[in-house]
Amino acid sequence: MGNIPKLSAAMQKLKIHRVWLAILLTSLAVFLFTARSWCRLMLPPSMADVRELAEKAPFVFRGQVLTVIPTTNTEPGPRIESIARIQVDRWYRGKGSTEALLRFAYSGEIFANGHDCIDFRPDTYWVVFAAERNRELELIDDCEGALTISPRLGPDVGKADWLTQMEADFLAGLNDPDSVARLASIQRLGGLKLASSRDALHRVIDNGDNADSKWAVYAALRTGDQTVLPLVKHLLAKGDRELPEWAIATELQSIVDPSAVPNLIAILESAPGELTRSRVLVTLGEKLKDPRAVPSLAAHLSDPDHYARYDALDGLKNITHEEACTLPPEWKEQDIEPQISRCKIWWERVGKFQSWTQN
Repeated sequence: MGNIPKLSAAMQKLKIHRVWLAILLTSLAVFLFTARSWCRLMLPPSMADVRELAEKAPFVFRGQVLTVIPTTNTEPGPRIESIARIQVDRWYRGKGSTEALLRFAYSGEIFANGHDCIDFRPDTYWVVFAAERNRELELIDDCEGALTISPRLGPDVGKADWLTQMEADFLAGLNDPDSVARLASIQRLGGLKLASSRDALHRVIDNGDNADSKWAVYAALRTGDQTVLPLVKHLLAKGDRELPEWAIATELQSIVDPSAVPNLIAILESAPGELTRSRVLVTLGEKLKDPRAVPSLAAHLSDPDHYARYDALDGLKNITHEEACTLPPEWKEQDIEPQISRCKIWWERVGKFQSWTQN
């Protein structure tokens, strides 16, 4: 199969390194209880996929930490194993009593070993994703297995599914007077990815403070709401180096609706951030493969960022199937720029005179 898959994977790894560098640079600015959760290179809790976590966990519940009791620590270093006693407000999946005992470990060192990131403390509120092991509850993931939440509860929705109940509880948290808890509720709604949350999120966008409004745009986008793309354009026109703009730019790669193409092109044309341009170029040229994007992809063959130039070339190959825009079999990284030059010549002589309309 040649070197194409391997080299493409290598280039993706380089992109990931750049993305994670952006995360590290912005992590200190993230104020939603993220500081203790950064032991390995992961997306921050504000971007957690709540639905996916819940679907993986046999036991999902929410509640308040009452006590944390350390157990015997036989390993050298700062890692401490403990039992958290949690007053359960709601069981979403699985069944249990009004109190749950949860075994966990916390290393106490950010970036220490990529594990044991969650530090349960008394009087904090969490939604927990757990499994049973040796007759004890443990987190399904020691860095993603619990997320901070607002203490506010919504109405009991009875026999409705767990998604509906979880949404009702997160919606109640939108009225929490505490700004951190309120932001958690916005972000958790985004992680549920339910279209039914959009009206409430739009109210936050319209009436919330600056931070709430921005995170609500991100949350709405995660529900598949394309109507917020003009707002996304406005936010990303100022850059994507900080959260939530970084998160919004990253989420653009998840769009699968062809109706978003005109807005994505508008975002691409106005975005100064390399991450935004790269994510939009990949969405247009690799996922949607919409001919309407061809002129914009051609323009970004001259992008100052070499990753974006490659993404533009790859997208043109996927959509036009032009030989001039297609890297040869067993290509190497040094072949990319000459191929981009050939693709530019094709565009100036032939491509820009063709009609590029929707499939």
